[in-house]
Amino acid sequence: MNIVGYVGKNNKDFFQCPFNEADSLVLSQLAYLAYPRKYAYAPEISLSQLAAETDELIRDTYYPKSNVKLIKAVAASPRFGEVKAGFFRRRNSDEKVLRFAAVTFVLPDGSVYLAYRGTDTTVLGWKEDFYMSFLSRIPSHFLAEEYLAEVAAKVNGALILGGHSKGGNLAVDAAVNCDEAVKARIAAVYDHDGPGFKDSIYGSDEYLAIKSRIRKTIPRDSMVGVILNTTSDYEVVDCNSLLLLQHDPFAWKVLPDGSFKKLVKTSYSSRVFDATLTDWINGMDLPSRRKLVQAIFEVLEGCGCDKITDIPKNLLPSMRGMYRSYKNLDDEGKALMSGGGKRLLKLWLGTVFAPRKKSDKA
Repeated sequence: MNIVGYVGKNNKDFFQCPFNEADSLVLSQLAYLAYPRKYAYAPEISLSQLAAETDELIRDTYYPKSNVKLIKAVAASPRFGEVKAGFFRRRNSDEKVLRFAAVTFVLPDGSVYLAYRGTDTTVLGWKEDFYMSFLSRIPSHFLAEEYLAEVAAKVNGALILGGHSKGGNLAVDAAVNCDEAVKARIAAVYDHDGPGFKDSIYGSDEYLAIKSRIRKTIPRDSMVGVILNTTSDYEVVDCNSLLLLQHDPFAWKVLPDGSFKKLVKTSYSSRVFDATLTDWINGMDLPSRRKLVQAIFEVLEGCGCDKITDIPKNLLPSMRGMYRSYKNLDDEGKALMSGGGKRLLKLWLGTVFAPRKKSDKA
């Protein structure tokens, strides 16, 4: 079953059944919802009231139908219904290439879960993600750290941080860089298929101080959680879909006890993607990465759509607009897009057709 089935079948409260990784994925997914202004204040509104605001909440989400099912399940759940939500924050800036949102959930046992939103449906949101390839910390990282400090100052009890996709990355970064007094209160950090970091933070004192409390999970065919990731400290989750579609939290397999159905390792295709992308990124210096990302998004923004999800709906006009934008790139931008793309294809083909070990052929 998936997280919707888990919420519907788990009738035990948090005293009978302690917080688990499926609970974290549920709350991480709820961070994608468009909370109205009343959720900006101290967490006093219970999730049992969410169903009455479904239409507003699912606005601009990737999986509206699945989110409707999750909202209804959570609102009717003996386990989640009395969880309270608040401190919703959202900051967007085209100038700063910033898309940030987070919400806090207070559980009946007194623990506090800070859920950071992952990448949204906007072109700007994807552009912000690509900035991680040449920036040590993007603007959202600093806001995530500030948000943790703000919430920690207003609530008591153990703190749990988490998020899906970029949200998982933000949760880890905030835990690593927060004040020592706040760090001491963090019980766990859940990173659900979040990308890694440009600079290897994994050997730093700040990271090592929180490492034992980080729980990273990635799907079998992960193509997001392996990006910029130089550690094998993660668990692999079985899913109901294939390839990039496994990034969808609703595809992850959940067992009745709230744990994920685990596998020994990622799939061959995920390891191919990881090796290929790592070689490609390492083959470019930082100025070239920055210029390439800028060129890619100059072209992409030529589609005339604010949301990635609108491009397929307006495919021909979008393609024409992107082609015009490509023609307007300077020579360096065109060369990077052409050369970078060819290098990525060459690396990918070389890895795909490399001889497999017997253990990979099953």
